[in-house]
Amino acid sequence: MEYTQSYFSISPGSTLVAFVTVVFLLYRAWPHLYQHKETSKLADPIVTHQEPGLVVSKEPEVPEGWWSGRDVFELERRALFSQAWIYLAHISQFNKPGAYQSFDFAGYPIFLIRGKDDKIRAFHNVCRHRAYTITRKESGASTVLGCRYHGWSYDTNGRLVKAPQFDDVPGFDKSQNSLFEIHTRTTNHGLVFVNLNAGEPEPFDEMIVSSLDAFSYTSGLEAKSSWVNGQTLTGEFNWKVGMGKRQLHTFTRELARRVSELSGPSPVLKAIRSFMQKSTRTETSLSPSTFLCSFEHTGLCLALSIFPASEKRSNIRYDLFARSAASKTEVEALSKASYDVTENLVREFEGDYRAILTKHGNSIDADLNKTDTRQILSRLQEHTKLEKIQGSQILPATRKPKGSTLFQQAEQLCKELDCVSRGSQDGSSSNSLDW
Repeated sequence: MEYTQSYFSISPGSTLVAFVTVVFLLYRAWPHLYQHKETSKLADPIVTHQEPGLVVSKEPEVPEGWWSGRDVFELERRALFSQAWIYLAHISQFNKPGAYQSFDFAGYPIFLIRGKDDKIRAFHNVCRHRAYTITRKESGASTVLGCRYHGWSYDTNGRLVKAPQFDDVPGFDKSQNSLFEIHTRTTNHGLVFVNLNAGEPEPFDEMIVSSLDAFSYTSGLEAKSSWVNGQTLTGEFNWKVGMGKRQLHTFTRELARRVSELSGPSPVLKAIRSFMQKSTRTETSLSPSTFLCSFEHTGLCLALSIFPASEKRSNIRYDLFARSAASKTEVEALSKASYDVTENLVREFEGDYRAILTKHGNSIDADLNKTDTRQILSRLQEHTKLEKIQGSQILPATRKPKGSTLFQQAEQLCKELDCVSRGSQDGSSSNSLDW
């Protein structure tokens, strides 16, 4: 009771001190309150007067058909996939001259091959004669690659070395009929990038190099790392769905758990080792659609790339690398774990894509706060502006054949006759020869 009375008793001196304090605080706060009031006035919406019947429309920031439109996909091919540096493989996947890997992303069939000089080169996977496929398997090895249609053959440098019945054709020059080579860049870490631009490619981003340096330092990935296993899976979803960080986090966490179970020792020893050694767990993203990650104290790294096959279908390619060669038993176990977890990821992407189409259909709704989305949009918008200025589509990856005019005209006629012949066999018709 005495404590309560003394607590609530107020002296005249304390009242004066409190009053002076309040006045002082109001004096200090007044300029800020006044400034806030003025700012609030300035923040009021500006009312504009508009002439009757005059409607000003703003072009949507995200193009219509963002998730499933064919026009958007074709724009992405022109603006992004034919101009950006794309990661495709690691040099450990090419163990001898003639070893090759085939890819098909955004409708561009290409292949990488190791030459006799040990350099990795990239080429469009089409024969210069009738544009038939050169490499038919996803991977293989051959120092001479032949087209099965008319027997044209090329070496590992893409040079035409054999063209049956063409040696005496007027105007025909083997040196002008090599495979179309693609710009490549192999980093110090052994990662191979390509750029499909037929002209001068954009500079290789030094930020990518810095990011890979940091990743390599922590994960241990380097040029002499070993390829363990890899595979390509196909899913029914738009490739941009695959940029979801939530799904990738779940994927890496589950795969890390499976890898940890396969790579003993006991949990106690693992805990001791993780305490004594520096962490080797890290991850990074490579625009536009590649994800790299490593696993704690295993010496393993994973590369996961999502390539569009069409506006509604994507290919997921995963490759697992190790600091040293793995045994056959380890490879089989790791292969199964990688495939199972990646297959689950594909199914998750497909479910998310169905949910997006159900909720938004083909609307322009997209998460503009995502950095990846902003980067893609920026490229599409810049390319669209250039096409509007030019008045036609700009196709950076398009190649123009070289050689004599007479031979090119004869070749074009043969190609059209060939198309008609194939069309008549299956009952279809062609108007390609209409003059």
